[in-house]
Amino acid sequence: MKGQPYPPRFDRKEIVFVRHAESQANVDGIWNGQTDGPLSDHGVDTLDALGRRLSDWEFDAVISSPLQRARLTAESFSEEVVIDDRFMEINMGEWEGKHFTEVQEQHGDELKAALEDRSIPFGGTGESLDQATKRALGAVDELFAKMGDNERVAVVTHGGFMQSVLHRHMAGVKGRVHSFTSNTGITRIYHQFGHPRLAVFNDTGHLGPVSKLVQSYLDDGDDVIALIRHGRTEANVRGMWQGQGDWGLDEVGLRQAESLGKAYGQHDLVYSSPLKRAFSTAQQVSLNGPIPDEDFMEVNMGEWEGLTTQEIHERFPGEMEKIFRDGEDLPRGKTGETWTQLATRFGSAIDRVEHREGSQTLVVAHGGAIRSYISSLTKTTDTHAESLFTPANTSVTHIARTDSGPQILDYAVATHLEDLE
Repeated sequence: MKGQPYPPRFDRKEIVFVRHAESQANVDGIWNGQTDGPLSDHGVDTLDALGRRLSDWEFDAVISSPLQRARLTAESFSEEVVIDDRFMEINMGEWEGKHFTEVQEQHGDELKAALEDRSIPFGGTGESLDQATKRALGAVDELFAKMGDNERVAVVTHGGFMQSVLHRHMAGVKGRVHSFTSNTGITRIYHQFGHPRLAVFNDTGHLGPVSKLVQSYLDDGDDVIALIRHGRTEANVRGMWQGQGDWGLDEVGLRQAESLGKAYGQHDLVYSSPLKRAFSTAQQVSLNGPIPDEDFMEVNMGEWEGLTTQEIHERFPGEMEKIFRDGEDLPRGKTGETWTQLATRFGSAIDRVEHREGSQTLVVAHGGAIRSYISSLTKTTDTHAESLFTPANTSVTHIARTDSGPQILDYAVATHLEDLE
């Protein structure tokens, strides 16, 4: 169905978070917090594109923070908006209404302390990061608990609130490793098998194929790497664990790859896993032909390759329980790779890719491999990055390599699939 590129499976619940459109305080560099204020002229202009896109999606409810910058954003795609105070921005205490520079100059040490010690309140009388996270995750978990199977709810909220939500999925080891959610950025979280999992982060595809955030990093001279999952295969449809089995794209996968090429364009520097499903996808976005690299291949599944999930559960129940329930990082299918080996291999390959100033470097690979790399940048310690959902076929994830380390700019964005029937 148009507007729903990856429809929910049975028993999956979904919350679609939308950060409000640009506010005047965003433009002026003011910390608004829970102070109300209008949208900027540009923010109002972006509502049309957001509204057109989300009006095609089916929501069982649309919830908004009471602050007008969020409420007006919600009203751009829904006539029935439920107001809920729990989804308000972080309370910034005495820093509300002050310019970022003023806070930095006059309260720099306090700000640094509040960011490093999550128990210290912002602005003396505001919320701490721990308090904000407890409020945010409590609201999210309570909402999921009230939702029925296959329900989808939209929540329009704020950047600081989204930082608290994302802390559960992409917390950094020494600090934040992902960007601040962009205005009108869409973040999708699935709840399935008892766990919330981040499926999409910071999708602004309604504003253009190259996000303003990605372009800003390119303009600053940073390396930007686009990680792209291959198009669909018959094995994907049949629920088979492909691993390093060499499946080609099916008819839908070919259309997905072609749609990706039309939306994303062709690029000079494109690396690819040599497996057919990835290499065929890479050809759609490459000007000069993809550069094959075996280290971008999917995890070696050993004896599990070519089997369905049900078949693996039946034949290898002990190994499945040890890996996915008990958290032991064992070789997949007895003779394959561990999750750590996959992440190390893929990460090493990312570290050695070339870069051309002012343009992105593309890497076309696989869902598990991309997820392992993203999880390696965070505090994730489990054996399969359970807090992250596998990226959709032909989705794009952008990483900026900065002086302070890699930054996750978005995750698993596949706006181009919404044009496919």
